[in-house]
Amino acid sequence: MEQNFRNELNQAIDFSSVLTQISAFSSFSCAKEKILNALPVFDKLEIQEQLNYAKEAIQFEQAGGLLSLSGANDISLPVSKASKQMTLTSKELISIYHFLTAVKQTKQSLDGPDYPELTNLAQSMDGCTRLKDSILSKIDLTGSVKEDATPALKSMHKALVDTRLALQSKSRQFLKKNSSKLMENMTTTVSGRVVVLVRAQDKNAFGGMIHGQSSSGLAYYVEPSSFVADNNEISSLMIRIEEEKKRICKELSMQVKKNALSLTSALETLTVIDVAFTKAKWAVRYDGCIPSLQSRDHSMYLEHSKHPLIDEKKVVCNTYELNDKQACLMISGPNMGGKTVTLKTIGLFVALAHAAFPVLCHKAILPFYQSMYFDIGDHQSIENNLSTFSSHISRLSHICQKSDENSFILLDEIGNGTDPLEGASLAVAILEYLISKRSTIITSTHYSQVKTYGKANDSVLVSSVEFNPETLKPTYKYIPGVSGASYAFHIAREYNLEESILERADFLKNENEKQTEKELEKLEKLQNDVLKQKERFNQLIEDAHRVQKEAYEKEKEIEKRKAQLDASYQEQLNEMLEKKKAEAKEILTVLRKEKTGKQHKQIEKMHELDLLNEHVEEVEDDKKEFKVGDYVKITGLNSHGEIVDIRRNEATVLTNGMKMKVKISKLEPMHKPQIKKATYKAHVESVSSRFPLELNLIGMRVEEGIAALDKYLDQAVVKHIKQVRIIHGMGTGALRTAVWKDLKKQPNVSKFNSAGPNEGGLGATIVILK
Repeated sequence: MEQNFRNELNQAIDFSSVLTQISAFSSFSCAKEKILNALPVFDKLEIQEQLNYAKEAIQFEQAGGLLSLSGANDISLPVSKASKQMTLTSKELISIYHFLTAVKQTKQSLDGPDYPELTNLAQSMDGCTRLKDSILSKIDLTGSVKEDATPALKSMHKALVDTRLALQSKSRQFLKKNSSKLMENMTTTVSGRVVVLVRAQDKNAFGGMIHGQSSSGLAYYVEPSSFVADNNEISSLMIRIEEEKKRICKELSMQVKKNALSLTSALETLTVIDVAFTKAKWAVRYDGCIPSLQSRDHSMYLEHSKHPLIDEKKVVCNTYELNDKQACLMISGPNMGGKTVTLKTIGLFVALAHAAFPVLCHKAILPFYQSMYFDIGDHQSIENNLSTFSSHISRLSHICQKSDENSFILLDEIGNGTDPLEGASLAVAILEYLISKRSTIITSTHYSQVKTYGKANDSVLVSSVEFNPETLKPTYKYIPGVSGASYAFHIAREYNLEESILERADFLKNENEKQTEKELEKLEKLQNDVLKQKERFNQLIEDAHRVQKEAYEKEKEIEKRKAQLDASYQEQLNEMLEKKKAEAKEILTVLRKEKTGKQHKQIEKMHELDLLNEHVEEVEDDKKEFKVGDYVKITGLNSHGEIVDIRRNEATVLTNGMKMKVKISKLEPMHKPQIKKATYKAHVESVSSRFPLELNLIGMRVEEGIAALDKYLDQAVVKHIKQVRIIHGMGTGALRTAVWKDLKKQPNVSKFNSAGPNEGGLGATIVILK
């Protein structure tokens, strides 16, 4: 039954050819086989589940996701062998490793909330990590047992190498010593044993064994007695090595048996995932979509449909639609005008949707059917004594008996193959019967009587496929609501039929044609003209959408390029930053080792440190403009002063009585501080009430502490303070040592020593200023 249905689909709508096209996108044989064996099913939940997988896979592909199933292969046979306690070969074992690698890659790629259905599938697979690691530890990627797979195997391989080297040494000495008795000054191998080719008269001169003679009979293959022991050892080692390899493979095969259920389950799941991505890749490649199956009514909508087997450069896209009140789509037109292609396209998409495949449309909404019937092509059978008409009637009889309101029926040239009047009458009766059962019928016809019936029936949408009478070639454009003419006279004239015959035929046609049919033909012509105007308008809209899409894609490409440039720039910045950090470290080292204690040298070094930032900071503010005489603040040095000279992007600033060259980007404008005249009061205010006489460095790093100490001492000198206390704590002593080293270099320090017991002891230092 299933095979008959498959044959019917293949003959009617080329179903297997389309499946073959789709299967080319699969990653491994199991998915390909599953696709090639697919058939429409009539379980809506099952169809929807598979369509959901394909939908998420399309979203994954369109988002630029990467799923690699390299290594995936059909492991069902080796797993079955292992389950029967058979020993797998090293090639079969490495194939299982490659499969588990594909499982791991799939789980890593599908591990997020964006694709819940596929993620649940992927994460349900057992990666069998221990088995995978065990195989890789003993089998290399070429499928051979590793020489160091076990200590015993490693030892035997080493012994084999050593023995072969010893035999090579002996053979070289032998060849050198006995070259006059040999036919060739080289060794060869016979049955895995090293031998030499000896002249016939000297074959017994070296003892050992004779393994055969040359084709001429003038020489013999001799294994000298000095070679025998090593050859025996090599043979013995090779046998033991092979036995050890078999033992390793048997041990790994037992592990495969323990994981047989997990491996089989993972194979089934990975096949489902690959099938989903195969459908997705096909849909993305040919601009398809996921169909929507609905059960509320019999309406159908296929927007911008194209047949997958027609050349992409030649195929014409059409939109097909039936509303709930229309049970039949009737297509008419000349022979070779595209009627059958239209029928096959609609029938194919219905079958693909019910087999859970995407369809090549921009949008597809189809009723959910529970049966499908097809009658396309010539079914005549000599064996069953059936003519063309008889085979059609036999098929139509079966369809009428079995169909119901949930049936999809495809009929090509209904009523054809017999007397036109009787065939047309029979076609109308069959269509009336099927429409009364609420089946969905897609049919084609040449008969005027059938077309007239369709035009008068609200349940029938009469349509046609456009034909150009000037070129006598079909355009393959689907025109709903307009029946197509046969153009028989035009085609006959093109093939040079006698004009008198054509004139007589035209006269007879007009004589037999009713006035109502003539008026109807005029009306259809006007309707066709309106549809052409509408088509041109739709083409303009489509062009506008295409331009908009191209602009959007170009914008995305620019954004992608910008992101790449930003990443490259950031990488360069990071490299530059690391380089500048190293330079800063060197400057800090010089600062610590500076023995002179001169303040201007320290300021210069601090300035060098500050300049390092200029190469890695992005200047986002507008370019600053300064002139000589402006008062500015030097960022990073906590200094300020007046600009006395400007050259290019560098300014000379007079600060604290010293000229300093600074990049303009490091300057900030500020108001020149106003020095207020001192007002003397009758009483003297205590200096210590305005300036702290101690500095607490506890909790600071050495660099921070020394910077704070230098600033504090400068302020103490300005305030004319004579004695201060520096609290640095005891800790590891690093901060105290650094403070004392810094105090030794300070020109304004007279002397310093540890504080007394009541002033902090070794955790503080008393400093006497000049």
